[in-house]
Amino acid sequence: MNALQPLTVHGQRSTAFQRPSIMNNKKVCMVTLEYPPDQWGGLARTVENVAHHVRDMGLEVHVAYMTVLEDATVLLDENRKDENRAGIHVHRLQVGRESISDRPLTIWDSPHTRTFKMMYQSLELLHNAEQFDLFHSFFLYPMGYITGLLAQRKWVPSIVTLVGNDVKKYIFCPEMVAFCRSGLENADRVAALSHDLLMTANALFPVANKGRVIFNSVQIPPVSWLPQPIHNRPFKIGCAGIFKYAKGLPYLFKAVKELRQRHDIILQLAGTLRDSEKKSYLAMVEKTGIGDIIDFQPALSHDRIPEWLCSLDAFVLSSVSEGCPNILMEAMACGLPCVATRVGAVEDLMENTVSGLIVPWGNATAITEAIDRIMQLPDRGLLLGLAARNRMKGFSPEIEQREWKTLYREII
Repeated sequence: MNALQPLTVHGQRSTAFQRPSIMNNKKVCMVTLEYPPDQWGGLARTVENVAHHVRDMGLEVHVAYMTVLEDATVLLDENRKDENRAGIHVHRLQVGRESISDRPLTIWDSPHTRTFKMMYQSLELLHNAEQFDLFHSFFLYPMGYITGLLAQRKWVPSIVTLVGNDVKKYIFCPEMVAFCRSGLENADRVAALSHDLLMTANALFPVANKGRVIFNSVQIPPVSWLPQPIHNRPFKIGCAGIFKYAKGLPYLFKAVKELRQRHDIILQLAGTLRDSEKKSYLAMVEKTGIGDIIDFQPALSHDRIPEWLCSLDAFVLSSVSEGCPNILMEAMACGLPCVATRVGAVEDLMENTVSGLIVPWGNATAITEAIDRIMQLPDRGLLLGLAARNRMKGFSPEIEQREWKTLYREII
């Protein structure tokens, strides 16, 4: 039997692949819709971190980074640009989108068919050239679906990593749920950034027997937050991210509206606001009347985040859905007192009332009370922050790499 040939049981692929245990010289293809420096959000940073961990294990890492253009004339023989970034082969693959809005629809029409097919074909051409030993996709829809199909066809093992909205949002869309189920079914291993994500995926398709939770990691920065006198200045509350529905900004806005009635405060937002969310964002600002105390900052480069966090008096994660929030981990690593909703991996990251304050999601009153509690503490939350900084030592890059190495050894 060929060394790359998988075992089969009753015509189905088995996860017991006949491969050497040594991982050196093996090729891994990570498939994603986001990657730095083009994107800076949680998904992009998670993919980059895992790519670096796998590179340091001795594997040859390729990243197939897909972008979608509003152009139906993109050609497969000219849609790829390759570069080497920090020892990682990054392949930028552009795919087109077919426009069907200018003609009557037929039963054969779908706005995504050509895009998905080009994604699949682009990935197949890359595999034909490189002959990967493992596919690792990030985000279930559509990357997990596309990658799972190709991996099954080519008899290559695959991992899909659940990050956040992939199973928290798309499973509620009838048009997308079948893609999600297929992605889960075709993967040899399902890695999730939180137990909550894995349990949600398991409710859609049984994955418990091949599932694994691997948390994000964080570096403890040399700088540490210290409470600053707030005489003659407002108490600064911070929140950062790609602001969308999942981030729960309306609940934070309501909390700030209540708090400003008895405290001098300011809300500083650092990040980007999606175009689809601008209307609801402006409506909530007008409804709560807090536009005069919102300071919206552009997205920060990664090296400036600790400095920004240390300039705050408290950090609030008001999300209604999360995976393993990088920005919360960074705030805790800085020793900043934090309030976070009970979503995703938050209860694994934070011990309530010891290393931060955890509140119910979708509850503005609970956020208000938690922020007010920090403001009333004699040390302005210093003890919470110190405990948070110490707790983040248990989520080091070394620990995360060890978890990924264990998973990779199971299937390579």
